[in-house]
Amino acid sequence: MERVSKLIARIGIASRRGAEDLITTGEVSINGHYVREPGVKADPRRDKIVVSGRPLIITEKTTTVILLHKPKSVMTTRDKREDRQTVFDLLPHKFRTFHPIGRLDFDTSGVLLLTDDGELTHLLTHPSHGAEKEYEARVRGEVLPGELDRLRKGVRLEDGVTAPCYARLVGQSEKNALVQLRIREGRNRQVRRMLDSIGHPVSSLRRTKFAGVELEGLQSGSFRILLPGEVKVLRKRVETKVKAPRRARSTPPLKAAPQSKVAPQPELKGKEAQRARDKARHAAWKRGQSEVARRIEKEWQ
Repeated sequence: MERVSKLIARIGIASRRGAEDLITTGEVSINGHYVREPGVKADPRRDKIVVSGRPLIITEKTTTVILLHKPKSVMTTRDKREDRQTVFDLLPHKFRTFHPIGRLDFDTSGVLLLTDDGELTHLLTHPSHGAEKEYEARVRGEVLPGELDRLRKGVRLEDGVTAPCYARLVGQSEKNALVQLRIREGRNRQVRRMLDSIGHPVSSLRRTKFAGVELEGLQSGSFRILLPGEVKVLRKRVETKVKAPRRARSTPPLKAAPQSKVAPQPELKGKEAQRARDKARHAAWKRGQSEVARRIEKEWQ
């Protein structure tokens, strides 16, 4: 059994989020019954899944990923506008159904990935996987070391404080500076707002790398299809990206009689740490040492 939204995304009908929207709006049926629960599961080998009136046929397919060097003043959208060019105007018509993996602002250039694999799109854009994006920004004014430190530690924006990031001064003159940033978040116009917050408006911005994929001499407006080995590495890079488990802290001895002291806990992780905490807390309560038990609970939170 698999999540139906994942099956829909896998064959490229929509992104993972788009697939969930199809389900909640009543576009999906399983064995003749319409479902609206985003987390609904089905067996693609036995169940008949219909999406927007068409049977969902699961077949093994090769994921295609396009690397496009997006020029400035080009929109990252499939919606055609008479007054503005879109990234799909730069690609052959057969790629019109591909999904942009994330977005680049209208006035930002550089690495843009597109794919027919909705699940890969989800992996590369979901915050929990933290795909790293590298930018080079030309800013106004002289950037001081202390200002770079502020970026590294996180700056306060209208939508909250940014996560710590990599920041480096590439070079500068009296009027301008070139700053390199690596971030794992994906907020709207985040790099521009971060640099604005330290008093250095961006005059030009280019994304040089996304999840390890870089331009490598690709000319502006040009594209290439990633090799199967590159796609495999790209997928592995985000699939193995998991949130580091919270470390269990050692419990210091209490200032009490020897029988009330708690031996320091070894550094454990994940379920092993949880089991150790429960075992220590239960043992303390069993001995009637309620104060020790509360101390253990507090230290392991």
